[in-house]
Amino acid sequence: MKMNIRKQIGRFALAAGLGAASSLAAAQIEGVYHSDIGDDCVLTITEINIPTPQFGDGYYRVESRGKAACMWDGAGMGISTNLVGGYVTLPPVFNKVYISAKWLFGPTSPKVEMTQRNETGELLLTGTYTRQ
Repeated sequence: MKMNIRKQIGRFALAAGLGAASSLAAAQIEGVYHSDIGDDCVLTITEINIPTPQFGDGYYRVESRGKAACMWDGAGMGISTNLVGGYVTLPPVFNKVYISAKWLFGPTSPKVEMTQRNETGELLLTGTYTRQ
């Protein structure tokens, strides 16, 4: 009997820890990131204040500023250390672009890798950014 109670307490503690880690990951996604390749691109990720999605940690606004290809605005949904979403650009560039971001070393990582693909899945751009 004592063993079952200990197992249940251990399971409860594990579930509580995973829940806390999930909310910590959501909080760590936000920030201002600068491109690692020196092209002056600045990526800003901020949480959108709307109800939390059923299957994700939250909705985020993704703003990229800089020269030429760096100028876009998008939205996405974050879960753990990943963010997926998209943005719309003006012609002649690809109109619909899907983005995915992955924090390379866990939820508190200062490094994020951003991948951009067009509607056919063709890789357009990939790059890493560092939180400032």
